[in-house]
Amino acid sequence: MDWTPATIEEVKNLVKAELRDYTPEQIEVFREYAVEPRFADIVRHGRSEIVVVVAQKSNEVIYWEDVEESFNLSLLGLDGRVLEHWCNQDALGVALSRLVQPREERDGNYGPARPPGPLE
Repeated sequence: MDWTPATIEEVKNLVKAELRDYTPEQIEVFREYAVEPRFADIVRHGRSEIVVVVAQKSNEVIYWEDVEESFNLSLLGLDGRVLEHWCNQDALGVALSRLVQPREERDGNYGPARPPGPLE
């Protein structure tokens, strides 16, 4: 089966499905930062591709990473490009929890993806 980029409609359905399991308080937090899903450029391992942005707080966004099939958080460039390719495989709620925390207080094994190195 060949990989194809996610569509806006597919991502809307994914968000809707995840929100079904959230508390009213979690849904309210999501609604505070939710945006109309839109495509944004991203560079994955040197290749220009697209992802779908679903939430934004200042210059940070939550986007659907359709290769890893997860939601991730990244800074957004002035040109609207997602600046960091992450592959944490987070649920929407995890990405949302990180979005509401001050960036300098976030901990855990988070960071942008690194290009694959040579096989050992």
